[in-house]
Amino acid sequence: MNQKTETRMWIGIALICTVLYAAFISGKIPTIPGYWTPVGIQIADTSFVPVAKQGLDTIVDVKGKNAFFIGDSHTANHDWGWQKIVCDKTKMRFQNFAVIGKHTPWMVETTKQYLSTNYDYCFIYGGANDIHGNRNPNLVVKDIQKIVDLCNQKGVHPVVLTGFDAKECVRPIKGQEFYPSAYTKYQKLLMDSIKNAQVVDTRVVVRTDCGDWTCHMNPSGHKKVAEAILKKMKFKTY
Repeated sequence: MNQKTETRMWIGIALICTVLYAAFISGKIPTIPGYWTPVGIQIADTSFVPVAKQGLDTIVDVKGKNAFFIGDSHTANHDWGWQKIVCDKTKMRFQNFAVIGKHTPWMVETTKQYLSTNYDYCFIYGGANDIHGNRNPNLVVKDIQKIVDLCNQKGVHPVVLTGFDAKECVRPIKGQEFYPSAYTKYQKLLMDSIKNAQVVDTRVVVRTDCGDWTCHMNPSGHKKVAEAILKKMKFKTY
């Protein structure tokens, strides 16, 4: 084979390879996924196995689960209130240990005494009375964290509520002018500092949902808080 013929042959091969490559890229020639083995080509397994949807959109069915509630007057509406709305809608069973006027150190001790592995969820809404007493918000948050830690030690899922927007809802009386900004600082600490718990932002209440200057909520406020929890926790409702 002379040099001219050999050159033409290699040019022809190059053109054929170029055409084939272009056909593969454009999808005109079907391909089969695979890989080389010492004995030939092994066809890859391309079968698709459906996987259950997980993540942010997963709806949580808590029907029949047991809920533990700890707090002060904002949770102590034992025959109605946001906690009853949440449980009525989700079909959770619950016990409410909230007591009017209590502070977070009492809540820590009460949780130690009554929380058990029989509960699935623990809802924590406290700190209002501590802040009213001008207690350091950092110390109040530490108490909430102690309750969260107790929950995790028992295998109970802790849920912390921030409470309403104090600057929007509270109309402070004389001597309590500091309260709205102090409570706002406390809320920010809750959202930024609490670890190993679900913190639910319940600042959905407006002034007309409040029954007094410190915003003990009317039924409309309790309904909004319950709806915020259901949405954030993605609980299934019935």
